[in-house]
Amino acid sequence: KGDKYFGICTLMATLPGLPMFGHGQVEGFSEKYGMEFRRAYLEEHVDPYLVERHERETFPLLHKRQIFANVDLFRMYDFYANNGSVHEDVFAYSNSDGREHALVVFNNRFSDVEGWVNLSCTQAVRVGGEKHAQRSKLADNLHIAGKPNNFCIARDSISGLEYIRPSSEIQEKGLHLSLHAYQYFVFIEF
Repeated sequence: KGDKYFGICTLMATLPGLPMFGHGQVEGFSEKYGMEFRRAYLEEHVDPYLVERHERETFPLLHKRQIFANVDLFRMYDFYANNGSVHEDVFAYSNSDGREHALVVFNNRFSDVEGWVNLSCTQAVRVGGEKHAQRSKLADNLHIAGKPNNFCIARDSISGLEYIRPSSEIQEKGLHLSLHAYQYFVFIEF
């Protein structure tokens, strides 16, 4: 199981709704059983690498479900290439529990991409008693003020690395990212 598998596990753990992992998925079992069978028919062994990687990458995200479960503050984004076209294979979304914010970006393609996350996709927002179509900026959704000489620091939950960017750049242009094939980031602790 490689980066694509763990990228999809990251999506399952961070999208609003109930994360649904199949029986034996964490252990790397190939036999699918559960409600329809009372016991396993294959003698399979736990894949320690797979379990260790789930413990390192997926389980910490599940412990922070309060950030990802909210639907009111969930925003999807287009991932724009430098030439202005949209990379349709890149999932980019932010969410928040009101105090902590997160940005998830996953390149679901076997090729490298580079571009910007800035404007959310259009969505219906209720204002008073009426719904209006609205787009919002990444910086506003993550509560990043674009003051001169200020910097934004965020930690990638997957690698543990911290990234620093000028706040004014994020406010004006968004966040510039380069992703390898099936690479993913979960930025937290802004």
